[in-house]
Amino acid sequence: MLITEQIAKWVSKKYPKLLCGVIPLFLLILMVAPVSHAGVDAMPHLRLGAGARSIGLAGAFTAIADDATATVWNPAGLGSAADLSLNFSTQRLDLDRSHNFIALTKALGSAGSVGIAVTNAGVSGIQQYDANENYGGEFDYSANAYSLSYGIGFGNFSVGLTGRMLADNFGLESVENQSGFGGVDVGLMGHALHIDVGEEQVPTFHYGVVAKYLGASLGDDTVPMVVNLGLAYNLYMGNVVTFAADLEQEFVNLDESATSLRLGAEYTIVNYKSTAFSIRGGVKASRDAQSLFGGFGVNIGGLQLDYAIQDGMAIEINGVGSTHYASLSYMF
Repeated sequence: MLITEQIAKWVSKKYPKLLCGVIPLFLLILMVAPVSHAGVDAMPHLRLGAGARSIGLAGAFTAIADDATATVWNPAGLGSAADLSLNFSTQRLDLDRSHNFIALTKALGSAGSVGIAVTNAGVSGIQQYDANENYGGEFDYSANAYSLSYGIGFGNFSVGLTGRMLADNFGLESVENQSGFGGVDVGLMGHALHIDVGEEQVPTFHYGVVAKYLGASLGDDTVPMVVNLGLAYNLYMGNVVTFAADLEQEFVNLDESATSLRLGAEYTIVNYKSTAFSIRGGVKASRDAQSLFGGFGVNIGGLQLDYAIQDGMAIEINGVGSTHYASLSYMF
């Protein structure tokens, strides 16, 4: 009760105008969502996420996102991001498919933070045949998303927005390339239950909610809206153990389940001066598919290398074997 009263008092005194605008917006989104089901997903690669750290946690990152990948997971995370954050991620899928991500964020002091990101998914070496099954060479396909994000923090509370443009490119003169609006992401994030760690107070409980791809479409196809609710808890026992959970709802007309649960855990084994080593694991489960994740990360002086592996792709998207992810990031 004491924590609830403190939060209510803090909100009512400091940011009534902000919350009076943001909370009704989210209520409107949640009311409209059940009747806004999309039929065809124009950009399924957008849901693959970004960053090997978050992938190692099975994507349970809505309440954690605090680096350049917040431009994908939850733009509200930019409100507590470092002064400068850069992330480059890549993954190789089967059938010569690739998925790449690069993002840069910059803090603007008390005015919040901005971020730009590019997500690319492509297939190379697609064989072309005419109506008579005569071989006509090979071509490439790429799908790109360009986004601009903004987030700002108010004490233990932050909000964020992302706007996105889409481009669909075929390496064929006979096929017209397409572009479209990638929609808007609206995110909220909060932190609570502070404890003393060293000489500073740090939050142990984190929560977040984000609605993604609002109003997105590409040509005659639409991009389904996705809503994520996330919780995370940091347990300090000398080193830090983070537990995270996300509940995801995709609003799409498919026979497969559009609701999934993501669970992840991260254990920082070594945390000495400016060096840290962490291991991660997670699971994503729905009624129709399950995937296991694992990975590790090494951070030296703000430069971080992360690796993740996903098993179960053969069940989920008819892939073959495991998928490997790697990312390099820098926070200053």
